[in-house]
Amino acid sequence: MKLIWVITETANEAFGFISKASEMGEKIAVFTGGTSEQAAECYKYGASEVTLLKLPEETLWEQYAVALAPLALREKPELILISATKRGKTLAAYLGGLIDGPVLTEIKSLKQEEGKLLVSRTIYGGLAEKQLVISMNKSVIVTADTGSFNKKVVNDTSGNVASLSPRIENSPVLLERAQKEKASVNLADADIVIGVGRGFGSEGNIRYAKELADLLGGEVACSRPVTEDLHWMPEERYLGISGQVIKPDLYLCAGISGQIQHVYGIRDAKRIVAINKDENAPIFKVSDYYIVGDLVEILPEISAALK
Repeated sequence: MKLIWVITETANEAFGFISKASEMGEKIAVFTGGTSEQAAECYKYGASEVTLLKLPEETLWEQYAVALAPLALREKPELILISATKRGKTLAAYLGGLIDGPVLTEIKSLKQEEGKLLVSRTIYGGLAEKQLVISMNKSVIVTADTGSFNKKVVNDTSGNVASLSPRIENSPVLLERAQKEKASVNLADADIVIGVGRGFGSEGNIRYAKELADLLGGEVACSRPVTEDLHWMPEERYLGISGQVIKPDLYLCAGISGQIQHVYGIRDAKRIVAINKDENAPIFKVSDYYIVGDLVEILPEISAALK
């Protein structure tokens, strides 16, 4: 491919996309939010040019689709990679309509072969994977989770960061922006994640997972019931189809049965270790190693050994 676009809300989300695009295209044009300094980091991962999409004060970030559409029609990028955040997915749908291009959502893998794009995405709640072959006669828009591709620094160079303003005519007018209250967590970048499930029995027992995460320099995440039913942990720590998708070096979970909705969020972990009292727990089928036993006894033993 001669030209690939990467569009993300933040520069940090763009790094893996740029690395993947560099494998497939000759020129990588990046459009990202944040500051100019953060955007300039994109050059280290292989960006050819970088444009800042600053969060507008008077309208919505996804309104950049209106400004990007004429540029896309003129430059004709063969592939447009967009991060599958709420804003990103809205922008992707909006941009696809404006340029009359196909939009493929939340893909798991992609590659180019004989002038066509080969894409895989999960269907039926993660029970199956669908393979798609797309002709490149139009700009193809693809959204993916930010952790879908490995990031790789290729040089130590920098470059200019241009800027683009959203077109305001006939756009929604933003009256107020309120800060969402949430815990500070970055599961996408964590090399080690400790998973908490309903099997912890009580909110107080989560301290065993937190202690282990602290010793390993990792983060604590959870299954859906822990955040939505029990309200033990905030929603940004929930892993699964409608939660976060991660690719850590190690995912160690305890008290999680292993329903397919949760497995979808952790299936790309390099190593999965599970602890559960039920020897027939489904999570064991996708684990590299597992322990049948009481997590209240096992997790403190692991922490003690690490100390």
